[in-house]
Amino acid sequence: MDLRKIARNLERERCSKHNEKPKATPKRDSIDISCCCEEFRTKLTNKMSSEIKKEVENDLKKAFKGFGK
Repeated sequence: MDLRKIARNLERERCSKHNEKPKATPKRDSIDISCCCEEFRTKLTNKMSSEIKKEVENDLKKAFKGFGK
């Protein structure tokens, strides 16, 4: 899973209230998000969870591709 890719996607977002971009820093197994308000942080956290889920699903599909044939 590429956390840097997910962090870059999060940094493209803008807060609808403050028109500011967040700072997303990939760590060993998570991403730290710094942003202007809690509402925006919640939105970004939900997006991050969704993107991580997609990445894991894709990784699993790649890992098990060809099994069961």
